[in-house]
Amino acid sequence: MLYLGVCDTHDSQLKILEALTRKFRLDPVLDLRLVSEKCPFNYTGADFYALCSDAMLSAMARKAEVVEQKIGKLLYFFESKSRPNTKHAAILNAQSPPYQHPYPITSQYYLAELAAAEDIDVLVSARDFDQALESLVPSVSQAEMEHYARVQKHFSDTKVGHESELQ
Repeated sequence: MLYLGVCDTHDSQLKILEALTRKFRLDPVLDLRLVSEKCPFNYTGADFYALCSDAMLSAMARKAEVVEQKIGKLLYFFESKSRPNTKHAAILNAQSPPYQHPYPITSQYYLAELAAAEDIDVLVSARDFDQALESLVPSVSQAEMEHYARVQKHFSDTKVGHESELQ
């Protein structure tokens, strides 16, 4: 029987977080060490995966909300053409009718055709990890951790091939 335990130091948790977020765009002020120090020692690998996935989802939801607000402003300017005070409104208003954009402008169209670099840049922040930590329920309870520790101790104390086992 092989027992793989959970991380028992924040340094080992940090290494897992770094591996799982290696393809994420992390906010430059985010310190994954501080995130790891908030993690309990009963998080499994699956829990860390869920934590990182939830943090990314939180960042994406926040970015989607910002994009939706920009689209709402674009549609307002598209309809009224009375307040051309944003660069996005200028893009639309610089064209003479008929406009080359579909109406209403969809999120897909905006992201594919009109979005600026900052519109598609999703940065995962400490706030995203904090939200994920608040909602994550560890898959192994503390009582189960103690049970597994007893099982591990029992089997590690038992000698394979010991005479008492053979009789």
